[in-house]
Amino acid sequence: MVRQALKNQKGTQPEHFKLRGKDHPRIEGLSDGVFAIAIAFLLISSDIPETFVELKEFIYDFVPFAATITLLMLLWYEHYTFFIRYGLKDATTVFLNTVLLCLILFYVYPLKFLFKTLFQLFSGLITKDYEKLSYLFDVTLLREDTSTLMIIYGLGAASIFLTFTLLYSLALKRKDRLQLTAFEIFQTRSSIYSNIISGVIPLGSALIAATGIGGDSNFTLSGIFYWSYAIAMPLYYGVYYIRKRKKLFPETM
Repeated sequence: MVRQALKNQKGTQPEHFKLRGKDHPRIEGLSDGVFAIAIAFLLISSDIPETFVELKEFIYDFVPFAATITLLMLLWYEHYTFFIRYGLKDATTVFLNTVLLCLILFYVYPLKFLFKTLFQLFSGLITKDYEKLSYLFDVTLLREDTSTLMIIYGLGAASIFLTFTLLYSLALKRKDRLQLTAFEIFQTRSSIYSNIISGVIPLGSALIAATGIGGDSNFTLSGIFYWSYAIAMPLYYGVYYIRKRKKLFPETM
């Protein structure tokens, strides 16, 4: 399996972080199965093309499908990172992991629908295909439902990152049992902060959609808010994280 192959490969995690989860417990096997099911759901949701027109539509769905798979794999890698670093298997970890897997299974359809909608919107604007845009907002997604879509997506994404935050907080709480070094504690706190930032942005987008700010431009405004990632994450890692790591642990750079 991919997870086990990564565990056997050097250089997939920081050299100064002890890897406590190199075994492959059942909790990880189950999790990998759920991620695989989520990807299978994406494939099942697309009908097998029986005509050339349907084939073109199937190919047209590749971009939103690829975007959804990419985000799922990023979440999978975050999941892999947590378990290989800490190797926790207690009841609380199992509970939080179960919540996370449920959220991911729920999240996969709204995520693909959102990417498909955005792809149709931007491709329609670029090609000036007003018939496509009209169909998008008259059939695929009614204008009065756009805010609800952003709320569903925003709350789902925020909940996933909140669960990751709770998992890393649990590892920090058990730092003595895990015998975390000062650097590992710093890295764990950094993971908590990055997941909080990652969760606050979709939550903010959902709040914008819920309040109706911007009127007819509310859908656009709540979507543009996700560009905050392009500002928040470089600021956190480039300004705060790197500087503090160089100051406290220069030997790890």
